[in-house]
Amino acid sequence: MTTYLMEHPLEAERLELKTKREKILEELKLVPLHPGMDVLDVGCGTGAVTRILAERVSPGRVVGLDLSEERLSVARQIAEEQAVSNVEYVRSDVRDLDPKNHRFDLTYSRCLFQYLPGKAGLDTLVAMKRLARPEGRVAVADIDGNHLYRYPLDDEWEQLLARLVHGVEKIGFDAFVGRKLYSMFRKVGIEDIRVDILPYYLLAGSADPTSIRVWEMKIQIMEKRLAQIFGTSEKAGELADRFIRDLRDEDTIHYNFLFLVQGKA
Repeated sequence: MTTYLMEHPLEAERLELKTKREKILEELKLVPLHPGMDVLDVGCGTGAVTRILAERVSPGRVVGLDLSEERLSVARQIAEEQAVSNVEYVRSDVRDLDPKNHRFDLTYSRCLFQYLPGKAGLDTLVAMKRLARPEGRVAVADIDGNHLYRYPLDDEWEQLLARLVHGVEKIGFDAFVGRKLYSMFRKVGIEDIRVDILPYYLLAGSADPTSIRVWEMKIQIMEKRLAQIFGTSEKAGELADRFIRDLRDEDTIHYNFLFLVQGKA
């Protein structure tokens, strides 16, 4: 079982806050969904994307899979409040599911593989392929260059970000997993692969209050990890302050990408 880097009481709130419905709908236009499909959402968190999948495939069913019972409890509560009846939330590692009991038309995951570097990601993709029905599909969407692309360039800031990326790599985060997905799909034998690249975020000038709040929460969740990477809590705090100032800078543009890779299992 893989330990989730962002495990924290704030994480459920952060996931709901950061997941924008209009963005998910745009991404899912590229995935062949239709009413009546059975879909597995791997690493579903609080079900923010799962609910949209359920809407798209109704009366088909969607199973949301996650390791956190806390976040699954939130997911069930929201689904009940919103009267989403064609979802089921299950606490399990996808690698532990038996295809004799669970098969799907589509196995899908969004923003999970950045937390599954190396063999863990490949093993998860193998499991997703195994759980797809004959002629079923596998689709994975994930980020490349999380908050690493900006203009104007700042050499000092770039060096700090490079140190951050190197540090989080050691504790289980891959900031460049998006570009690796095609190769991973090839390695596990997925066929007829399609790759799309979309903007994950594009911030021209000061970020909106919601985006800033999401990053503040992420920094708070990562507080102890940042202190380990930069040596002291004080240095980590200085980085965090600079990070938020950077987001509020009207003269700066920030951007990164989402790779959406899918194919036939």
